Amino acid sequence: MIAITQNLLQTLESQNTLVSTDLTLSCVFHTTLNANKCNATSQEKEEVSTALTLFDESWFSSNNKRTTMQKDQYTTTPTTSISHNSIVASKSKTLEEISTCTSMMLSTTVSPWTIMKTLKASDIGSLSRLLVQQSLVRHHILPFFGTDSVAKIESTGLSVTVFDQDSQSEYELVFKKWPSSKSYVFIGKWHEHFVARRKLKVGDIIGLYWDTCHSKFNFCVLQRAPHQQMY
Repeated sequence: MIAITQNLLQTLESQNTLVSTDLTLSCVFHTTLNANKCNATSQEKEEVSTALTLFDESWFSSNNKRTTMQKDQYTTTPTTSISHNSIVASKSKTLEEISTCTSMMLSTTVSPWTIMKTLKASDIGSLSRLLVQQSLVRHHILPFFGTDSVAKIESTGLSVTVFDQDSQSEYELVFKKWPSSKSYVFIGKWHEHFVARRKLKVGDIIGLYWDTCHSKFNFCVLQRAPHQQMY
């Protein structure tokens, strides 16, 4: 009985030894596999890293060209825009000036001659002065002059240019207030430049207006007296 028991114990110990050996071999096998996998993964990572660090000079050249083209585009575009805006502004200003003068001319298309007068003997006499009614001057002439010019007109007189539309010639006269008659007059060489030259007579109708675009008076003989022919 004792002998049988001992044999069983020996058999059990032998089996335990085999199981332990199998477990050890299994652990070694799995460890070796894991180590091989780690080595393979590390090698793959090194290959990927090496591949990523490869450098192609054409990339840098291509990027430089693209960056330069973008810089040139952003640099030249504002210049073109500024130049275009300057041209537009200049044209707008010119058109505005033309429009102002045109509108002022159109406003007087019906009758530009804001001052019309039938000449009297005093207008063509030796005193060489053309009298203009005070209300007409204050309404149609003085509003277009500055403070300093008006002050001169009201005192010593202001030198003005008078353009004769009939003969397309212009002359210098003095325009001032005439205190004794409370009227305004053109003096200077009125008789020489207009009465004598244009052979003005009593009864002739003349026209005057202030040309704001050219800063001068315009003059015209609108109608001759019945016994006169148009000169």
